[in-house]
Amino acid sequence: MLKEWSLRLFNNEELIGMSLAVIAALLFITLIFQWIGKFRMEKETPIPEKTRSIYQKSRPKPQWTLHDLWLVTMITVSYAIVSLWNLGTLNCPENYWQPVSENESVTLMLTETTEFDAIYWISGEGDNNANPTTYQVGADFQVLGSQNMEDWEYITTLSDASYMAWKINDGQIWNYRYIKIIANNRNVVLHEIGLRKADHSGFLSLQLIGQSNPQNPFSAEALIDEQQCLVLNPTWFHGTYFDEIYHPRNAYEIAEGQAMYASVHPLFGTTLMALCIRFFGLNPFGWRIGGALFGIAMLPLFYSLCKRIFEKRRYAAIGTLLFAVDFMHYTTSRIGTLEPYSVFFILLMVKFMVDYVYLSFYDTRLTTTLKPLAASGIAMSLAIATKWTGVYAAVGLAILFFSSLFQRYQEYRRAKTSRTPTAQEQFILTHWKRYTVLTLLFCIVFFVIIPVVFYFAAYLPCMLVKNEPWSIQGVIDQTLYMFRYHATLEATHPFQSTWIQWIFDLRPIWYYYSMIGNTVYTISAFGNPLLWWSGLASVVACLVLSIKKRDGEGGMILVCYFAQLVPWLLVTRCVFIYHYYPSVPFLILAIVYLIRFIDLHHPEYHRAVQVTLVLTCLLFVLFLPVIGGFGTTHSYIDHVLRWMPSWYFGVIL
Repeated sequence: MLKEWSLRLFNNEELIGMSLAVIAALLFITLIFQWIGKFRMEKETPIPEKTRSIYQKSRPKPQWTLHDLWLVTMITVSYAIVSLWNLGTLNCPENYWQPVSENESVTLMLTETTEFDAIYWISGEGDNNANPTTYQVGADFQVLGSQNMEDWEYITTLSDASYMAWKINDGQIWNYRYIKIIANNRNVVLHEIGLRKADHSGFLSLQLIGQSNPQNPFSAEALIDEQQCLVLNPTWFHGTYFDEIYHPRNAYEIAEGQAMYASVHPLFGTTLMALCIRFFGLNPFGWRIGGALFGIAMLPLFYSLCKRIFEKRRYAAIGTLLFAVDFMHYTTSRIGTLEPYSVFFILLMVKFMVDYVYLSFYDTRLTTTLKPLAASGIAMSLAIATKWTGVYAAVGLAILFFSSLFQRYQEYRRAKTSRTPTAQEQFILTHWKRYTVLTLLFCIVFFVIIPVVFYFAAYLPCMLVKNEPWSIQGVIDQTLYMFRYHATLEATHPFQSTWIQWIFDLRPIWYYYSMIGNTVYTISAFGNPLLWWSGLASVVACLVLSIKKRDGEGGMILVCYFAQLVPWLLVTRCVFIYHYYPSVPFLILAIVYLIRFIDLHHPEYHRAVQVTLVLTCLLFVLFLPVIGGFGTTHSYIDHVLRWMPSWYFGVIL
């Protein structure tokens, strides 16, 4: 009833339920902060005016107050509720039957009514280690029917499987007492099968009465032992969609210690997904929860980064709120792919590098300055071992690092020109060379050796090739294979796009569509248009202001943004708008940078900034049905959400 009213009033089946949950959570959080007896609207400690000096002083970390904790908790918990809402079912067939010889068959009996009009089935991956010559994946089964187990008639063929996604073969009403399933080859697998009653009231009861190869260690009972997983109208909630046909499969192989069918990305992020599958099972919730949690964790991390750069909670809260209402962040965190893991580690490595840039080993102990460097190098190792886009971010890190060292060198040169060196200048003259060499040696360890070691170690839980243990050469061969795959890929896709389309938010990638009655379920990945368009303008403004003011903060933001974007300008293979996702956090930093400039120099536009923030949040709510897959209507999609012909959300009426 609540969903019906929500759909009728707001064209979103889930909006009322989500809103009530968010409101309740926010009230509870506020009460908790008040209950501990320390919650006050503390004023931030005024930031002292930055005195101009030819020698940069280390910038202390801004103080976090209870008000900061309250703000970041409110934003993070609100986003977490919306992100985890209807993330995926825990109820998905995990047991499977696979043949071990040619033309094996299974016979089932309908124990009650015998009329059915559709066959529901799901195929994933079997035990790859059991077959020494090939891999156990996909489907190719004949389905026959009989009334007497002697005269068999062809019903349909189960083929064109999509990994762990429900398929429905229908077309007419069949009436048989017995069903025979024949494997057309020995390399296939079937998890579950169900027969829909002709009146669509449910599914027929099935009983296993035999399988042609009783020596097969994989019991055919697995085909009908999880009938509670059958649903009349399966959607994205009940199975895989888009690239989930790849990443959860690899994660399952790691979780089960199986030989990998194929993998075109480094495996650390996939291993994290495998841990979730081990804990929650092979189901949509299991392969999505890891990415969702990393997407949630990005918000307090981003708050910390904003607080470090802009030093005020107002800007940290604005930046985090904008990140929370970006469509790409939301949609990409809810699908079982590697992007949430890689972007989290990219943000983490940048955060620690920013901490380092704000330090100077002329007024801070060298060992203290090396700590954030070490943390940044470790985070970079994790990012690269998750996805090679971490290498793009590493280029940005290198620019920030060597810019900081160059500044130390410039200060050293100034000190050399002093006729009567001060105590500080004398310290610079005597320590610059040693500190620089030690820092560079330290970086060789944490930005070269450790990333290489970790990259190779990330493959340890995996069996890349059948019957071959882990080896350094095996990892090298796999890396070369991945490079050749991406470098020579000539595939095309109807929703591929170019970088120029990304920055203007022109071409979403359409992930999923289904229609149940008059209710539409669709998912497209793209950016919050007001955020991305204002972000692009902010990048231009940031570029102009940073050059005009020689502002290091604006320069840092631009370096991180373009480090993620520019490499894609050189890529000739088929690419998609979600490849722009790692640039989005830095796009938001550019917006916050511009807002701070407006606050300081053009306060008359303060109201315009507030209105823009409110509209950006409102757009997130309006577009939730098509970025989260929540039930809506075609009328709402076509008349309210489809702003451009290139924005595709499903069938156009």
